[in-house]
Amino acid sequence: MFSVVSVAFRMMTVGVIVALAACAGSTTVEKLYQDPAARELTFNRILVVSVASDGGERRQMEELVSSELAERIDSAIPSYKRLGLASVITQDALDMAAEAAEADAILITHVVSVSTSAEVQEGRVDIKSECRGGNPADYFLYDHEELRQPDSVSFAHEVVVVSNLYRADTGTRLWTIQSTCVDKAELESVMADEARAIVRQLRRDGLIG
Repeated sequence: MFSVVSVAFRMMTVGVIVALAACAGSTTVEKLYQDPAARELTFNRILVVSVASDGGERRQMEELVSSELAERIDSAIPSYKRLGLASVITQDALDMAAEAAEADAILITHVVSVSTSAEVQEGRVDIKSECRGGNPADYFLYDHEELRQPDSVSFAHEVVVVSNLYRADTGTRLWTIQSTCVDKAELESVMADEARAIVRQLRRDGLIG
């Protein structure tokens, strides 16, 4: 069986990376590995596990991926619902959760990095001028008012996720991708884009219906 701890690092041994797809102009997917035998397999019950920096991020990613999968397969089970949100998941616990869920595959998503950059746009100053009017002596006299626009800040998020699919019965790794999403949307929307990209690639590669 496979080791959860080493999941995040196995793809480092893959030498050739081929760009496969782009969605919405902001998400790219790279194939890191696919077992030739996987072309003959389609999975309908998947246990979804996320490796993330904290329990909240793990739960969010598992929910997003499971929700996307649920539209395509019979059952997608977030692992936290069976294993809780403990920071360490033992191999025995993962195997038992997969067996209890009658899963035929285990999808492990590793949120490798989440970075945010900010761009500050300085506010401008507009001058509003009004003629005083009145008698002819005031015709060329104006009152001036400064209208100051505040500075604005826009944020861009980059999220990198590495996803691995394993057979539940043998622990054989069948498929690995890396997805990178960059967007100025809210971080939750960027994570949702990541989930869609992962499930879309599983479908394109024939691993789900």
